[in-house]
Amino acid sequence: MNTSHKHGSNAEGREKSSALSTFKKFTVVSVIGLALSISMLSAASDSKMVYITDGDKTYTVTTSDTDTDGIIEKAGLELKENDEAVITEESSERIDINIIRALSVGIDAFGTVKNINAKSGTVADALKAAGVTVSANDFITPKADTEIQNGMKIKVVKGVKIYLTCDGASNIVYVPDGKIGESLRQVGYQLAENDDLNVDENENVKDGMQINVDRVLYRTVTRKQKIAPKTIKEVSDTLPAGQIKVKQEPKEGTIEYTYKQKIVNDELKEEKVISEKVITKSVDKIILVGAKKKSSSAAESKPESAAAEIPAESSAVEIKPESIPVVEAKIISKDESGVFADFSNTESSETVSKLESKIESVPELEQDNTVFDETVQNESDEALESFGSSSDIN
Repeated sequence: MNTSHKHGSNAEGREKSSALSTFKKFTVVSVIGLALSISMLSAASDSKMVYITDGDKTYTVTTSDTDTDGIIEKAGLELKENDEAVITEESSERIDINIIRALSVGIDAFGTVKNINAKSGTVADALKAAGVTVSANDFITPKADTEIQNGMKIKVVKGVKIYLTCDGASNIVYVPDGKIGESLRQVGYQLAENDDLNVDENENVKDGMQINVDRVLYRTVTRKQKIAPKTIKEVSDTLPAGQIKVKQEPKEGTIEYTYKQKIVNDELKEEKVISEKVITKSVDKIILVGAKKKSSSAAESKPESAAAEIPAESSAVEIKPESIPVVEAKIISKDESGVFADFSNTESSETVSKLESKIESVPELEQDNTVFDETVQNESDEALESFGSSSDIN
């Protein structure tokens, strides 16, 4: 009976012990949970919204971290060499961070190429950061004070000293190393298509080189000139022998010439005619010389061969019968159609050869570009006037 009682007592004790152990575990878990909740509440109360701007993108994270690098890392971003993260605004609720990425710049300095990541600045700053030393006569492209941009290419070339004669001046000039034509253009000496150099513009420039540039211009000009009329003598069998008459008055013409000129350094060096055009034709002067036979009584006193040797119609007269006597010319009539003179007096020892010599002495003018000389008209008039002591034949 006693054994059975002991067994019951032991079972009851074990139950109480198990209940106490369970209570203790629950209490511990509750305390841990409470602590975690308090911790989480505390962390939540310290967390802030962080806005990160990287170029044209914006990232958002919630964190209680106050370290900029930690915040950038939590956002899954990375800062590279010379990159910079700058807090632009901070309050109890938010933080704004701007990432300034370093600019990738390519530099070709005197044939050596390198790439650098540089912060904002000028070309000169980038060259300094790259350890490139530049002299005053060297050439930098773009210019040293240009703000650098991402992906920019910077080139530095050596300055070469040349002696340049151009546009009426001779100077010592430093030009960038390279082909002559391009080097001159880079320092402001533009070469036109027809310009003439004493060297090949595709040749590389050399230190101490003498370069001469002649400015060459081709142009066309037009000029008008007078065309002098000719003097034509015709024999007329209707005009009494020994008389002359102006059938057609002369008139000057006009011709236009087009010239091609070569201008070198503002001076005319060459000129040649490339075309010509007659604007108005000249009108020739025509003089009629009488060859009509006189009456039989007059014919008996004069050799018949005088008229026979003069052709009926001719563009030029040949008065050969020197046996025809001539004395003073007497004016028979004068009207709008001309002046008629009589040379038939037989008492003179002078002959028709005088008339021939005077008329033949009138210069024949070619129809070319020679400007008409008005003295020719005067000579013709004098030749005709000599056949009358008081005549005004013209």
